Amino acid sequence: MYLKSFASALILLSTMASAALGQPATIALGGAIDHPRGLTLADLTREPATTEAVFLHTGHGALTGNFTGVLLWTLLEEAGLKLDPDIKNDVVRHTVTIGASDGYRVVLSLGEIAPEFGGEQVIVAYQMDGKPIDNGGGFARLILPGDKGAGRAVSAIASIEVR
Repeated sequence: MYLKSFASALILLSTMASAALGQPATIALGGAIDHPRGLTLADLTREPATTEAVFLHTGHGALTGNFTGVLLWTLLEEAGLKLDPDIKNDVVRHTVTIGASDGYRVVLSLGEIAPEFGGEQVIVAYQMDGKPIDNGGGFARLILPGDKGAGRAVSAIASIEVR
């Protein structure tokens, strides 16, 4: 357990150092998964893409656009979620925390996004209206098309951690 947390922390630190050195940024993917790693923009664009038209209320007005990216659930499944098959509906006991480069964090239940439960189409978006997303150094933004407000639309994603 401590080794996985340490590995996740190292990935996050290398992400911050890469950005500071002008190297390609990564998103630290870690926690209760089999394959922690850093995700690059190239990694995201190799995944099956989905596009959603979104209208969200923000503190600065409306956020409207067509966001393209990969489903968060796809990334988590490929990373190998550590679920116990002996525990009924184990997926609903877990959470995923999405952190921004400025320290902002949002927590989702895996039950919200698991296809067999909530099935929310949560997107790790890398394009808005066909143009790359640039969120103050970040290349991806969390988009929840069903939300009315933008409180969970994390900009400049730096980490994704399953608990």
